[in-house]
Amino acid sequence: MIWLAIPLTAGLYLLTKKLARRFKSPLLNPILLPALALMALLAVTDLEVADYRQGTRPLGFLLDMAVVAFALPLYQQAAQIRKQLLPILACCGLSVLISVGTTLMIGALVAARPELLASIATKSITTPLAMSVSDSLGGIPAIAAGLVIIVGMMGAILGFPLMRLAGIHDPQAQGIAIGAAAHAIGTGAAAEAGAIQGAFASLAMVMCGILTALLAPPAFHLYMWLTA
Repeated sequence: MIWLAIPLTAGLYLLTKKLARRFKSPLLNPILLPALALMALLAVTDLEVADYRQGTRPLGFLLDMAVVAFALPLYQQAAQIRKQLLPILACCGLSVLISVGTTLMIGALVAARPELLASIATKSITTPLAMSVSDSLGGIPAIAAGLVIIVGMMGAILGFPLMRLAGIHDPQAQGIAIGAAAHAIGTGAAAEAGAIQGAFASLAMVMCGILTALLAPPAFHLYMWLTA
């Protein structure tokens, strides 16, 4: 069964992409549907998750290279980014404060446990950073990773329809919003929407990751001190 892992994963992805081009529905997300199909397959067969990961290891290597390739659209839009660097930085900083702040406020209202708050405060940054920051705060990295994936998929599916509904059509603004809220998964969707959206989403993803790592720990510790 291990040798089927790559053909199955690639086949599900390509099939979903083909359906998405034909029916133009945000629900036909090439990450969400293959993930759900693979989860169902693992649940009803004797294929272990470790075996599947072993079989798809070459895809993991290519994924690392694909992440590095996000630097290309950044380079192509470097002139525009330099002109608006301060507003972009301000938007990303505000996004991080809203994301972490609302998490802590809601946690205070429902009396959530500190380890749960530490796990969900990093929900809007990419998985490795979220797990690392969450672990440093005493959270549960597995919960942090799961929430990051859920938030990313929601952003990739609902982000552009919601922005169009709100009248946000500027590609730079769209890219920053998606990258700040939906990290790598959203950035992938932004790259499919256009080169400008992809570049600014990549930039926002990186900036918000760095700013969250800097701002989330003191915000969390301040919350713990105030609620002690």
